[in-house]
Amino acid sequence: MSETMTQTVANRTMGLAYEIASRHAIKPEFGPGDALVDVGLSSLDLVDLMIAVEAEFDIMIPPTALTPKNFYSIETIAHMVETVRAAPSA
Repeated sequence: MSETMTQTVANRTMGLAYEIASRHAIKPEFGPGDALVDVGLSSLDLVDLMIAVEAEFDIMIPPTALTPKNFYSIETIAHMVETVRAAPSA
């Protein structure tokens, strides 16, 4: 994956995370490498983010990719999205 593509995915994902964070009066001032739970996103918020990511990128995240490691930060989500998009369709 190109760095530009990674940045685009990360930027779009960051926008989704900011939107979810703003619903709970969390000041969405965090970076792409920050732990999402440390900025105040709950497990339910992370599920909302997962659904938003699937809709935004028109993908279905496979159960094997639904791990805390993949949803740790915007950077890890962006990497996971690119991996899912690059995988051959079954």
